[in-house]
Amino acid sequence: MNEPDTSKKQQIEHEQSSLHLEKMSLGERIRLQIKSEGPISLSTYMGLCLTHPQKGYYTSSNPIGTKGDFITAPEISQMFGEMLGTWVLLQWNFLGRPKTFTLAELGPGRGTLMADILRVVAKDPVAIKGAKIALLETSQPLKNLQGQALKKYDPIWINEIEELGNSSQPLTSQPLIIIANEFFDALPIKQYQFQNLNWHERLIGLQGGELVWGLSPSPLSEDFANSEIHQHLKTPAKENEIFQTSPLSIATISRLSRLLNEHSGSMLIIDYGYEVSQTGDSFQAVADHEFCDPLEKPGHADLSAHVDFQSLIKTARQVGTQAGMLGNQGHFLQQLGIKQRAEKIIQANPQKDAQITLDLARLIDSDKMGTLFKAMQISSPTKAAPAKAAPAKAPFERLEDLSGLPGIRHGFFGREGGCSPAPFDSLNVSKLTKDAPENISRNRQTVANSLGLPLNRLAILHQIHSDKVVTVDKNFDFENPIKADAMVSNISGIGLGVLIADCTPVLFYDPKNSIIGAAHAGWQGAIKGIIANTIEAMENLGADREKIIAGIGPTIWQENYEVGEQFARDLLEQHPQAKKFIAIPKNRTKQHFDLPGFVRSEIKKAGITRISQTPECTYANPQKYFSHRFATHNYTDTGRQIAIIAIK
Repeated sequence: MNEPDTSKKQQIEHEQSSLHLEKMSLGERIRLQIKSEGPISLSTYMGLCLTHPQKGYYTSSNPIGTKGDFITAPEISQMFGEMLGTWVLLQWNFLGRPKTFTLAELGPGRGTLMADILRVVAKDPVAIKGAKIALLETSQPLKNLQGQALKKYDPIWINEIEELGNSSQPLTSQPLIIIANEFFDALPIKQYQFQNLNWHERLIGLQGGELVWGLSPSPLSEDFANSEIHQHLKTPAKENEIFQTSPLSIATISRLSRLLNEHSGSMLIIDYGYEVSQTGDSFQAVADHEFCDPLEKPGHADLSAHVDFQSLIKTARQVGTQAGMLGNQGHFLQQLGIKQRAEKIIQANPQKDAQITLDLARLIDSDKMGTLFKAMQISSPTKAAPAKAAPAKAPFERLEDLSGLPGIRHGFFGREGGCSPAPFDSLNVSKLTKDAPENISRNRQTVANSLGLPLNRLAILHQIHSDKVVTVDKNFDFENPIKADAMVSNISGIGLGVLIADCTPVLFYDPKNSIIGAAHAGWQGAIKGIIANTIEAMENLGADREKIIAGIGPTIWQENYEVGEQFARDLLEQHPQAKKFIAIPKNRTKQHFDLPGFVRSEIKKAGITRISQTPECTYANPQKYFSHRFATHNYTDTGRQIAIIAIK
């Protein structure tokens, strides 16, 4: 009798075992692993449930949308992606409008968000031509959907973050703009529970064949507990209190920040979570749009946890990038103009008014996604770009009440039409910025050319947020700026220029007596009386206040001008009637100041009734105007634009 073929028998047994394993559910596999190896950590459990190669939640299904288990912001309305598209264009401009750049999304779902973003980016032909689309995705079903949604953009799929900077990829040596919407909440976490004066890691084990929670019998070392937990707690831990960490999130942020440092660029993170590290159990499961037991059906529910933004910011800054919060989702989207976008869509589709209004509310209202979801930005340190040639003239705005008068020329300039590189691109005229002096000189020449004025007759002050007004006469020193915040003159051929980047510029003209004025009204100067002082100085030159016309230029509007309680108290102490200019806008929690409204009231109080105003907010239009507050919120520098009036 022949001897049995042992190797063939082993191969058959292996194939039978593999076939049996393939038929097993993910829950059965996890139970088998725990039986053979012991309890597993929550991070291991989340990793298996979400990304198991064959049975994982994301790798084996399409969970997003009304037919899936949950709906993300891009699936609610195109407006969400369009606002992020605006953010992308802003970052591209801040980077100096590079000819090519990588636009990457981490966990791009069905491709809906990126498609909406690119529709806005395409409004700038140079930007869309230079954008190379990269998608970090592990799910083949979702890759198929992304391919359909983004076919005309020829996206590249990557499996690892490092591929964004890999020399073997066509993405190398390009600036990066990265989007991560509801990405970090799905990265595995670890949980620790405080019990009997020690911290223990929470584990998942078996009891009666069912998955159950338990604690590691070995407490954490004192050094580990101090470094990972205690430094984040403001008060001593209480019995059974839970603290969460996400080592994978920290490692991911570190890798991304290094890439941003190497290639330059910015990253936007939108997710639900908390701005300050805290205790609490936020681990949850969602299936069929309902919360469920996360241990009940492994692989059949979306698992997630709140993002600890404080730990992400700390990590990014340690690597050397600039990082910080942009506010909650509602505030962030409103800053980018989502309300105005909704109004335009409703105008074009009045029959969809109710649905569009409902979608907007879901995205920005505090009792929906507006407050729970937060926005965070990481950016590479600012790098100067080469200057561009200065054009002969730059665009500017005029007010109808002033432009129809033959005796003057005036203009409110924005940031367009100059030679300065990012972040001062491009018509920066302030010598107090870090912009190159030669760029500022050329830009000043450009604005002077635009209004037909000689540069050596353009009066510009050293503004100090005061109530001081100076008279520009034949003896005025144009080379050495005087510290003040307003000017008046009756000399023809002289331009009065005030610099702004959110403060309110006001131009005055008395056509009967041919006297002009220009005021820089920041909140401090406005409260101190810069408007009244300017009008009084014009009267000293012979103006009649009843004949004066006032024009208010681009400035920050109330919806974007958050102030503290002390500011409100100081304002009302000096101007009790100004209470109506302090309010808490809808979906906000803090007071906001209506600076242009207050300035207009000061002009009216001085007896001037003919007042006009430009229609846009500097903060809400950072592509068009320099905005100090917007730049601060986005961890970058900015320039100053100018408003000019001159007697012909």
